[in-house]
Amino acid sequence: MRKSELLKGSTEMVLLSILKNRDMYGYEIIEELKRISDGYLLFKEGMLYPALKKLEEKELVKSYWRDSLEGPSRKYYYITKNGVRELKEQITEWELFHEIINKVVHHQK
Repeated sequence: MRKSELLKGSTEMVLLSILKNRDMYGYEIIEELKRISDGYLLFKEGMLYPALKKLEEKELVKSYWRDSLEGPSRKYYYITKNGVRELKEQITEWELFHEIINKVVHHQK
């Protein structure tokens, strides 16, 4: 399975996880994910912003504009209480899924 397919399936959980720590603007999210994952998780803007919009529509994330000293205003995103609840559920599901896949992959007769 390609990395991009795995990432698409876990985009929501990854974004909620990164936003649980602090409010961030788009480029900052991309750079933070790259840093934390040692370059493994590479989001492109064309993937990030539609995903953030979807999270906003589900009311898992909200946004606001903040002035920047380094150019135009930036749109910051933050996780909502519903987003925190959803993240906890997704992490629980992910951990179970990961455990089951490991059992299957490492199963010996």
